[in-house]
Amino acid sequence: MSITQTPGTAGPRSARRMDSASIGDLIGTLPGYEGSQLDAIEHLESDKERARFTALVFQMMDQFPDRGDPDRGRQRKRKILRILEDFSRRPPVTIDVAPIVWKYLYAAASRIAARDEHWDSACGPLIAASNAHLKRELGWNAARTNLARLAEYGLAVPYCLAGNGKRYFDPGRGNADIHASGWSLAPLLLLEDFLEKLAETERLLAEHHMVIPREITRSTTAAYQLIKPFEENASWAQKARKKLEAISAARRQFSRRTASRNAVRTLKRLADAAGRLLTRISLRITSEISRANPDQTTTRVQPEKHHLYSLKSALLEVDGLAGRRSGDHPTSTSAEAKDEPEQKKEEIRESLKNDRKEEDPYGIERSGFEWDEAPTLFPFIKGLIELGPRPGLDALHNIARISQIAQRTAARASGELGTEAALICALITGHHLAAGEIQKSADAYMGALIKRARSGELNLGHTLFGRRQAIYGRRDTKASNRVNDMQGLPH
Repeated sequence: MSITQTPGTAGPRSARRMDSASIGDLIGTLPGYEGSQLDAIEHLESDKERARFTALVFQMMDQFPDRGDPDRGRQRKRKILRILEDFSRRPPVTIDVAPIVWKYLYAAASRIAARDEHWDSACGPLIAASNAHLKRELGWNAARTNLARLAEYGLAVPYCLAGNGKRYFDPGRGNADIHASGWSLAPLLLLEDFLEKLAETERLLAEHHMVIPREITRSTTAAYQLIKPFEENASWAQKARKKLEAISAARRQFSRRTASRNAVRTLKRLADAAGRLLTRISLRITSEISRANPDQTTTRVQPEKHHLYSLKSALLEVDGLAGRRSGDHPTSTSAEAKDEPEQKKEEIRESLKNDRKEEDPYGIERSGFEWDEAPTLFPFIKGLIELGPRPGLDALHNIARISQIAQRTAARASGELGTEAALICALITGHHLAAGEIQKSADAYMGALIKRARSGELNLGHTLFGRRQAIYGRRDTKASNRVNDMQGLPH
Protein backbone atom coordinates (compact mmCIF):
# COMPACT_ATOMS: atom_id res chain seq x y z
CA MET A 1 0.00 0.00 0.00
CA SER A 2 1.31 3.45 -0.89
CA ILE A 3 2.12 5.76 1.99
CA THR A 4 -0.27 8.31 0.54
CA GLN A 5 -3.27 5.95 0.79
CA THR A 6 -5.44 5.48 3.82
CA PRO A 7 -6.91 2.11 4.86
CA GLY A 8 -9.97 1.19 2.91
CA THR A 9 -9.00 3.12 -0.18
CA ALA A 10 -7.56 1.80 -3.37
CA GLY A 11 -6.47 3.31 -6.60
CA PRO A 12 -4.88 2.47 -9.90
CA ARG A 13 -1.36 1.13 -9.78
CA SER A 14 -0.09 3.99 -11.90
CA ALA A 15 -1.61 6.51 -9.50
CA ARG A 16 0.08 4.83 -6.51
CA ARG A 17 3.43 4.92 -8.31
CA MET A 18 2.98 8.62 -9.16
CA ASP A 19 2.03 9.48 -5.56
CA SER A 20 5.08 7.68 -4.19
CA ALA A 21 7.33 9.47 -6.64
CA SER A 22 5.90 12.84 -5.67
CA ILE A 23 6.61 12.14 -2.00
CA GLY A 24 10.18 11.27 -2.89
CA ASP A 25 10.53 14.54 -4.77
CA LEU A 26 9.28 16.46 -1.74
CA ILE A 27 11.89 15.04 0.63
CA GLY A 28 14.56 17.40 -0.67
CA THR A 29 12.42 20.48 0.02
CA LEU A 30 11.20 19.59 3.51
CA PRO A 31 12.30 22.04 6.25
CA GLY A 32 15.46 20.93 8.00
CA TYR A 33 16.66 18.71 5.17
CA GLU A 34 20.37 19.19 4.55
CA GLY A 35 22.41 17.65 1.81
CA SER A 36 26.15 17.15 1.64
CA GLN A 37 28.09 20.43 1.74
CA LEU A 38 31.69 21.57 1.45
CA ASP A 39 32.88 23.22 4.65
CA ALA A 40 36.00 25.06 3.44
CA ILE A 41 37.95 26.35 0.45
CA GLU A 42 41.11 24.32 -0.08
CA HIS A 43 44.22 24.93 -2.15
CA LEU A 44 44.64 21.96 -4.50
CA GLU A 45 48.30 21.81 -5.44
CA SER A 46 48.51 18.66 -7.57
CA ASP A 47 46.52 17.18 -10.44
CA LYS A 48 45.65 14.16 -8.28
CA GLU A 49 44.11 16.36 -5.60
CA ARG A 50 42.10 18.28 -8.19
CA ALA A 51 40.87 15.02 -9.77
CA ARG A 52 39.74 13.66 -6.39
CA PHE A 53 38.05 16.96 -5.59
CA THR A 54 36.21 16.99 -8.95
CA ALA A 55 34.93 13.46 -8.37
CA LEU A 56 33.76 14.41 -4.87
CA VAL A 57 31.97 17.52 -6.13
CA PHE A 58 29.96 15.70 -8.80
CA GLN A 59 29.14 12.94 -6.34
CA MET A 60 27.75 15.56 -3.94
CA MET A 61 25.92 17.35 -6.77
CA ASP A 62 23.64 14.31 -7.17
CA GLN A 63 21.46 15.85 -4.46
CA PHE A 64 20.38 18.51 -6.97
CA PRO A 65 17.83 17.76 -9.73
CA ASP A 66 18.95 17.26 -13.31
CA ARG A 67 16.91 20.28 -14.34
CA GLY A 68 16.68 22.90 -11.64
CA ASP A 69 13.95 25.37 -10.86
CA PRO A 70 14.68 28.81 -12.38
CA ASP A 71 13.19 30.72 -9.44
CA ARG A 72 15.21 28.83 -6.81
CA GLY A 73 18.29 29.12 -8.99
CA ARG A 74 17.79 32.85 -9.43
CA GLN A 75 17.49 33.38 -5.67
CA ARG A 76 20.58 31.30 -4.94
CA LYS A 77 22.51 33.10 -7.70
CA ARG A 78 21.65 36.54 -6.32
CA LYS A 79 22.68 35.59 -2.80
CA ILE A 80 26.01 34.08 -3.86
CA LEU A 81 26.79 36.94 -6.25
CA ARG A 82 26.25 39.53 -3.50
CA ILE A 83 28.89 37.75 -1.43
CA LEU A 84 31.29 37.38 -4.36
CA GLU A 85 30.91 41.05 -5.25
CA ASP A 86 31.93 42.06 -1.72
CA PHE A 87 34.89 39.68 -1.83
CA SER A 88 36.00 41.01 -5.23
CA ARG A 89 36.19 44.53 -3.77
CA ARG A 90 37.51 43.57 -0.34
CA PRO A 91 38.99 40.05 -0.33
CA PRO A 92 38.75 37.99 2.87
CA VAL A 93 41.74 37.96 5.22
CA THR A 94 40.73 34.88 7.22
CA ILE A 95 41.40 32.43 4.37
CA ASP A 96 44.37 32.13 2.05
CA VAL A 97 42.88 32.87 -1.38
CA ALA A 98 44.57 35.31 -3.74
CA PRO A 99 42.50 38.52 -4.14
CA ILE A 100 42.60 38.29 -7.94
CA VAL A 101 40.82 34.92 -7.75
CA TRP A 102 37.72 36.58 -6.27
CA LYS A 103 37.72 39.10 -9.13
CA TYR A 104 37.92 36.30 -11.70
CA LEU A 105 35.19 34.33 -9.93
CA TYR A 106 32.75 37.22 -9.63
CA ALA A 107 33.27 38.30 -13.25
CA ALA A 108 32.66 34.79 -14.58
CA ALA A 109 29.74 33.99 -12.26
CA SER A 110 27.89 37.25 -12.90
CA ARG A 111 28.39 37.65 -16.65
CA ILE A 112 29.26 34.30 -18.20
CA ALA A 113 27.80 31.42 -16.15
CA ALA A 114 24.83 29.94 -18.04
CA ARG A 115 21.15 30.21 -17.07
CA ASP A 116 19.42 30.60 -13.73
CA GLU A 117 18.12 27.01 -13.58
CA HIS A 118 21.69 25.70 -13.61
CA TRP A 119 22.23 27.35 -10.21
CA ASP A 120 19.79 24.72 -8.92
CA SER A 121 20.80 21.73 -11.03
CA ALA A 122 23.26 18.84 -10.88
CA CYS A 123 25.57 20.36 -13.48
CA GLY A 124 25.89 23.68 -11.68
CA PRO A 125 26.43 27.05 -13.41
CA LEU A 126 28.55 26.48 -16.50
CA ILE A 127 31.30 28.53 -18.11
CA ALA A 128 31.27 27.23 -21.66
CA ALA A 129 32.15 30.39 -23.61
CA SER A 130 35.04 30.46 -26.05
CA ASN A 131 38.31 32.25 -25.40
CA ALA A 132 37.30 35.01 -27.82
CA HIS A 133 34.01 35.58 -25.98
CA LEU A 134 35.73 35.65 -22.57
CA LYS A 135 38.24 38.14 -23.87
CA ARG A 136 35.52 40.34 -25.34
CA GLU A 137 33.23 40.23 -22.29
CA LEU A 138 35.69 40.00 -19.40
CA GLY A 139 38.95 41.23 -20.88
CA TRP A 140 40.66 37.89 -20.21
CA ASN A 141 43.69 37.58 -22.45
CA ALA A 142 44.60 34.22 -20.90
CA ALA A 143 41.23 32.56 -20.26
CA ARG A 144 42.64 29.08 -19.64
CA THR A 145 45.08 30.42 -17.07
CA ASN A 146 42.36 32.32 -15.24
CA LEU A 147 40.06 29.30 -15.18
CA ALA A 148 42.95 27.19 -13.94
CA ARG A 149 43.38 29.63 -11.03
CA LEU A 150 39.73 29.03 -10.07
CA ALA A 151 40.30 25.27 -10.24
CA GLU A 152 43.45 25.63 -8.13
CA TYR A 153 41.31 26.76 -5.19
CA GLY A 154 38.48 24.31 -5.88
CA LEU A 155 36.08 27.01 -7.05
CA ALA A 156 35.60 25.52 -10.53
CA VAL A 157 35.73 21.94 -11.82
CA PRO A 158 35.94 20.66 -15.40
CA TYR A 159 32.62 19.58 -16.89
CA CYS A 160 32.93 17.15 -19.82
CA LEU A 161 35.99 19.13 -20.84
CA ALA A 162 37.38 18.13 -24.22
CA GLY A 163 40.98 17.07 -24.54
CA ASN A 164 41.83 20.14 -26.58
CA GLY A 165 40.11 22.43 -24.05
CA LYS A 166 37.36 23.48 -26.45
CA ARG A 167 34.22 24.79 -24.76
CA TYR A 168 30.64 24.79 -26.08
CA PHE A 169 27.09 24.89 -24.73
CA ASP A 170 23.88 23.40 -26.16
CA PRO A 171 20.99 23.63 -23.67
CA GLY A 172 18.79 21.21 -25.62
CA ARG A 173 15.08 21.56 -26.29
CA GLY A 174 12.27 20.58 -23.99
CA ASN A 175 13.40 17.89 -21.56
CA ALA A 176 16.45 16.89 -23.57
CA ASP A 177 19.77 16.71 -21.76
CA ILE A 178 22.15 19.59 -22.17
CA HIS A 179 25.33 19.14 -24.17
CA ALA A 180 28.14 21.27 -22.80
CA SER A 181 31.88 21.26 -22.39
CA GLY A 182 33.69 23.69 -20.13
CA TRP A 183 33.96 24.51 -16.45
CA SER A 184 31.31 24.23 -13.77
CA LEU A 185 30.98 26.50 -10.74
CA ALA A 186 29.17 23.70 -8.91
CA PRO A 187 31.46 24.13 -5.84
CA LEU A 188 29.75 27.48 -5.22
CA LEU A 189 26.45 25.68 -4.63
CA LEU A 190 28.13 23.31 -2.17
CA LEU A 191 29.96 26.20 -0.47
CA GLU A 192 26.83 28.32 -0.04
CA ASP A 193 26.67 27.96 3.76
CA PHE A 194 30.44 28.39 4.11
CA LEU A 195 30.41 31.57 2.02
CA GLU A 196 27.60 33.02 4.14
CA LYS A 197 29.53 32.36 7.36
CA LEU A 198 32.72 33.73 5.81
CA ALA A 199 30.94 36.90 4.70
CA GLU A 200 29.54 37.38 8.20
CA THR A 201 33.01 36.90 9.71
CA GLU A 202 34.58 39.40 7.33
CA ARG A 203 31.75 41.87 7.89
CA LEU A 204 32.29 41.63 11.64
CA LEU A 205 36.03 42.15 11.20
CA ALA A 206 35.49 45.20 9.01
CA GLU A 207 33.04 46.75 11.47
CA HIS A 208 35.31 46.07 14.43
CA HIS A 209 38.59 47.27 12.97
CA MET A 210 37.59 49.68 10.19
CA VAL A 211 34.07 51.03 9.88
CA ILE A 212 33.09 51.90 13.44
CA PRO A 213 36.55 53.11 14.63
CA ARG A 214 36.71 55.44 11.62
CA GLU A 215 33.25 56.78 12.44
CA ILE A 216 34.31 57.46 16.03
CA THR A 217 37.54 59.10 14.89
CA ARG A 218 35.71 61.38 12.45
CA SER A 219 33.33 62.57 15.16
CA THR A 220 36.01 63.09 17.82
CA THR A 221 38.40 64.83 15.41
CA ALA A 222 35.69 67.26 14.29
CA ALA A 223 34.73 67.91 17.93
CA TYR A 224 38.36 68.56 18.94
CA GLN A 225 38.69 71.15 16.17
CA LEU A 226 35.47 72.91 17.23
CA ILE A 227 36.29 73.23 20.94
CA LYS A 228 39.95 74.21 20.49
CA PRO A 229 39.34 78.02 20.34
CA PHE A 230 37.14 77.89 23.47
CA GLU A 231 39.25 75.70 25.77
CA GLU A 232 41.14 78.50 27.54
CA ASN A 233 38.12 80.42 28.86
CA ALA A 234 35.12 78.06 28.66
CA SER A 235 34.65 75.35 31.26
CA TRP A 236 32.18 73.51 29.03
CA ALA A 237 34.90 73.09 26.39
CA GLN A 238 37.27 71.60 28.96
CA LYS A 239 34.61 69.14 30.09
CA ALA A 240 33.88 68.24 26.46
CA ARG A 241 37.58 67.52 25.88
CA LYS A 242 37.63 65.11 28.84
CA LYS A 243 34.62 63.27 27.41
CA LEU A 244 36.26 63.09 23.98
CA GLU A 245 39.45 61.71 25.51
CA ALA A 246 37.43 59.07 27.37
CA ILE A 247 35.66 58.04 24.15
CA SER A 248 38.98 57.83 22.26
CA ALA A 249 40.55 55.73 25.03
CA ALA A 250 37.58 53.35 25.01
CA ARG A 251 37.81 53.05 21.22
CA ARG A 252 41.48 52.07 21.43
CA GLN A 253 40.74 49.58 24.19
CA PHE A 254 37.92 47.77 22.42
CA SER A 255 39.63 47.90 19.01
CA ARG A 256 42.46 45.86 20.50
CA ARG A 257 40.21 43.04 21.67
CA THR A 258 39.26 39.93 19.79
CA ALA A 259 36.54 40.67 17.26
CA SER A 260 33.14 39.70 18.61
CA ARG A 261 29.58 40.90 18.37
CA ASN A 262 29.74 42.19 21.94
CA ALA A 263 32.77 44.33 21.09
CA VAL A 264 31.04 45.63 17.95
CA ARG A 265 27.96 46.58 19.95
CA THR A 266 30.14 48.46 22.43
CA LEU A 267 31.93 50.30 19.63
CA LYS A 268 28.58 51.23 18.08
CA ARG A 269 27.50 52.74 21.40
CA LEU A 270 30.74 54.71 21.49
CA ALA A 271 30.10 55.94 17.93
CA ASP A 272 26.60 57.07 18.91
CA ALA A 273 27.98 58.83 21.99
CA ALA A 274 30.64 60.59 19.91
CA GLY A 275 28.04 61.70 17.36
CA ARG A 276 25.70 63.06 20.03
CA LEU A 277 28.58 64.90 21.73
CA LEU A 278 29.59 66.48 18.42
CA THR A 279 26.01 67.65 17.89
CA ARG A 280 25.82 69.19 21.36
CA ILE A 281 29.15 70.95 20.88
CA SER A 282 27.98 72.37 17.54
CA LEU A 283 24.75 73.65 19.10
CA ARG A 284 26.65 75.15 22.04
CA ILE A 285 29.08 76.97 19.77
CA THR A 286 26.33 78.36 17.54
CA SER A 287 24.46 79.64 20.62
CA GLU A 288 27.68 81.28 21.89
CA ILE A 289 28.11 83.05 18.55
CA SER A 290 24.46 84.12 18.59
CA ARG A 291 24.83 85.68 22.06
CA ALA A 292 27.98 87.48 20.93
CA ASN A 293 26.06 89.08 18.02
CA PRO A 294 22.59 90.06 19.38
CA ASP A 295 21.70 92.28 16.39
CA GLN A 296 20.43 89.46 14.14
CA THR A 297 17.33 91.18 12.76
CA THR A 298 19.08 93.83 10.68
CA THR A 299 19.86 93.14 7.05
CA ARG A 300 22.46 95.88 6.79
CA VAL A 301 25.91 94.58 5.95
CA GLN A 302 28.73 96.03 8.02
CA PRO A 303 31.39 97.60 5.77
CA GLU A 304 34.29 96.11 7.67
CA LYS A 305 32.81 92.58 7.24
CA HIS A 306 32.03 92.70 3.53
CA HIS A 307 34.73 91.69 1.07
CA LEU A 308 33.67 94.37 -1.45
CA TYR A 309 33.01 97.24 0.95
CA SER A 310 35.98 96.68 3.21
CA LEU A 311 38.91 99.03 2.71
CA LYS A 312 41.27 96.21 3.66
CA SER A 313 40.22 93.96 0.80
CA ALA A 314 42.83 93.26 -1.87
CA LEU A 315 42.15 94.87 -5.24
CA LEU A 316 42.66 92.98 -8.47
CA GLU A 317 45.64 93.92 -10.59
CA VAL A 318 44.85 95.63 -13.87
CA ASP A 319 47.49 93.75 -15.91
CA GLY A 320 47.89 96.64 -18.36
CA LEU A 321 44.15 97.13 -19.00
CA ALA A 322 42.65 100.56 -18.62
CA GLY A 323 39.75 99.11 -16.68
CA ARG A 324 37.82 95.91 -16.06
CA ARG A 325 34.31 94.95 -16.94
CA SER A 326 32.11 92.53 -15.10
CA GLY A 327 33.22 89.01 -15.92
CA ASP A 328 36.89 89.88 -16.57
CA HIS A 329 39.32 87.57 -14.79
CA PRO A 330 43.05 87.88 -14.25
CA THR A 331 44.98 85.76 -16.71
CA SER A 332 47.42 83.15 -15.42
CA THR A 333 51.06 83.33 -16.33
CA SER A 334 52.72 80.74 -18.52
CA ALA A 335 54.53 79.25 -15.50
CA GLU A 336 51.24 78.81 -13.68
CA ALA A 337 49.72 77.20 -16.78
CA LYS A 338 52.58 74.71 -16.86
CA ASP A 339 52.10 73.90 -13.20
CA GLU A 340 48.39 73.12 -13.58
CA PRO A 341 48.85 69.65 -15.16
CA GLU A 342 51.33 68.74 -12.44
CA GLN A 343 48.92 69.88 -9.76
CA LYS A 344 46.15 67.83 -11.32
CA LYS A 345 48.42 64.78 -11.46
CA GLU A 346 49.31 65.25 -7.82
CA GLU A 347 45.63 65.54 -6.89
CA ILE A 348 44.89 62.34 -8.79
CA ARG A 349 47.76 60.54 -7.05
CA GLU A 350 46.55 61.70 -3.64
CA SER A 351 43.00 60.65 -4.49
CA LEU A 352 44.19 57.19 -5.50
CA LYS A 353 46.19 56.89 -2.30
CA ASN A 354 43.14 57.86 -0.25
CA ASP A 355 40.95 55.40 -2.13
CA ARG A 356 43.51 52.65 -1.64
CA LYS A 357 43.68 53.40 2.06
CA GLU A 358 39.90 53.51 2.35
CA GLU A 359 39.33 50.16 0.69
CA ASP A 360 42.11 48.37 2.64
CA PRO A 361 43.17 46.31 -0.42
CA TYR A 362 45.78 44.26 1.44
CA GLY A 363 43.61 43.47 4.48
CA ILE A 364 46.00 45.08 6.99
CA GLU A 365 43.40 47.14 8.79
CA ARG A 366 40.76 44.40 8.85
CA SER A 367 43.28 41.99 10.39
CA GLY A 368 43.45 44.26 13.45
CA PHE A 369 47.21 44.65 13.14
CA GLU A 370 48.83 47.42 15.14
CA TRP A 371 52.46 48.33 15.20
CA ASP A 372 52.98 47.63 18.89
CA GLU A 373 52.66 43.89 18.17
CA ALA A 374 55.22 43.92 15.32
CA PRO A 375 58.18 42.88 17.57
CA THR A 376 56.14 39.88 18.76
CA LEU A 377 55.03 38.76 15.31
CA PHE A 378 58.46 39.44 13.78
CA PRO A 379 60.95 38.80 16.59
CA PHE A 380 64.06 39.32 14.44
CA ILE A 381 63.76 43.13 14.94
CA LYS A 382 63.83 42.95 18.76
CA GLY A 383 66.68 45.00 20.10
CA LEU A 384 67.56 46.30 16.64
CA ILE A 385 64.80 48.73 15.62
CA GLU A 386 62.17 50.63 17.56
CA LEU A 387 59.24 51.07 15.18
CA GLY A 388 56.97 53.21 17.37
CA PRO A 389 53.23 53.66 16.88
CA ARG A 390 53.43 55.15 13.34
CA PRO A 391 56.65 54.11 11.57
CA GLY A 392 57.50 55.79 8.28
CA LEU A 393 60.09 55.77 5.52
CA ASP A 394 63.06 55.85 7.89
CA ALA A 395 61.88 52.66 9.57
CA LEU A 396 61.27 51.06 6.16
CA HIS A 397 64.82 51.72 5.00
CA ASN A 398 66.27 50.58 8.33
CA ILE A 399 64.39 47.27 8.11
CA ALA A 400 65.40 46.93 4.46
CA ARG A 401 69.05 47.44 5.46
CA ILE A 402 69.09 44.68 8.07
CA SER A 403 66.97 42.41 5.83
CA GLN A 404 69.38 42.69 2.87
CA ILE A 405 66.81 44.49 0.73
CA ALA A 406 68.12 47.10 -1.70
CA GLN A 407 67.12 50.67 -0.87
CA ARG A 408 65.77 51.22 -4.37
CA THR A 409 63.55 48.16 -3.96
CA ALA A 410 62.23 49.49 -0.65
CA ALA A 411 61.56 52.88 -2.24
CA ARG A 412 59.75 51.22 -5.17
CA ALA A 413 57.62 49.21 -2.73
CA SER A 414 56.71 52.36 -0.83
CA GLY A 415 55.68 54.12 -4.04
CA GLU A 416 53.54 51.26 -5.37
CA LEU A 417 52.12 49.73 -2.19
CA GLY A 418 52.25 52.58 0.31
CA THR A 419 54.66 52.92 3.22
CA GLU A 420 52.64 50.78 5.66
CA ALA A 421 52.22 47.83 3.28
CA ALA A 422 55.86 48.11 2.17
CA LEU A 423 56.98 48.00 5.81
CA ILE A 424 55.01 44.82 6.45
CA CYS A 425 56.43 43.26 3.27
CA ALA A 426 59.94 44.11 4.50
CA LEU A 427 59.16 42.54 7.89
CA ILE A 428 57.88 39.38 6.20
CA THR A 429 61.00 39.23 4.04
CA GLY A 430 63.27 39.72 7.04
CA HIS A 431 61.42 37.03 8.99
CA HIS A 432 61.89 34.47 6.22
CA LEU A 433 65.53 35.51 5.84
CA ALA A 434 66.18 35.04 9.56
CA ALA A 435 64.50 31.63 9.43
CA GLY A 436 66.68 30.56 6.49
CA GLU A 437 63.69 30.09 4.20
CA ILE A 438 64.82 32.35 1.31
CA GLN A 439 66.72 30.45 -1.36
CA LYS A 440 67.67 33.17 -3.84
CA SER A 441 67.97 36.59 -2.15
CA ALA A 442 65.93 38.79 0.14
CA ASP A 443 65.83 41.53 -2.48
CA ALA A 444 64.35 39.13 -5.04
CA TYR A 445 61.79 37.95 -2.48
CA MET A 446 60.75 41.54 -1.80
CA GLY A 447 60.50 42.13 -5.54
CA ALA A 448 58.23 39.09 -5.84
CA LEU A 449 55.92 40.54 -3.17
CA ILE A 450 55.73 43.80 -5.12
CA LYS A 451 54.91 41.85 -8.27
CA ARG A 452 52.18 39.91 -6.47
CA ALA A 453 50.68 43.17 -5.23
CA ARG A 454 50.71 44.56 -8.75
CA SER A 455 48.86 41.51 -10.09
CA GLY A 456 46.31 41.53 -7.25
CA GLU A 457 47.58 38.40 -5.47
CA LEU A 458 48.97 39.92 -2.24
CA ASN A 459 46.91 39.33 0.92
CA LEU A 460 48.95 40.71 3.82
CA GLY A 461 46.00 40.43 6.21
CA HIS A 462 46.02 36.65 5.98
CA THR A 463 49.80 36.58 6.49
CA LEU A 464 49.40 38.59 9.68
CA PHE A 465 46.74 36.12 10.83
CA GLY A 466 49.15 33.25 10.18
CA ARG A 467 51.95 34.92 12.14
CA ARG A 468 49.58 35.62 15.03
CA GLN A 469 48.47 31.98 15.15
CA ALA A 470 52.09 30.83 15.01
CA ILE A 471 52.98 33.01 18.01
CA TYR A 472 49.86 32.83 20.17
CA GLY A 473 48.31 29.61 18.94
CA ARG A 474 44.58 29.22 18.36
CA ARG A 475 43.61 30.32 21.87
CA ASP A 476 43.77 33.85 23.24
CA THR A 477 46.59 34.40 25.73
CA LYS A 478 45.59 37.90 26.84
CA ALA A 479 42.71 40.32 26.42
CA SER A 480 44.71 42.68 24.21
CA ASN A 481 45.44 40.03 21.57
CA ARG A 482 44.06 40.63 18.12
CA VAL A 483 41.96 38.08 16.30
CA ASN A 484 43.66 34.71 16.60
CA ASP A 485 41.25 32.37 14.93
CA MET A 486 38.25 33.66 12.96
CA GLN A 487 36.87 30.22 12.14
CA GLY A 488 34.57 30.40 15.16
CA LEU A 489 33.68 33.87 16.36
CA PRO A 490 32.19 34.30 19.84
CA HIS A 491 28.67 35.66 19.96
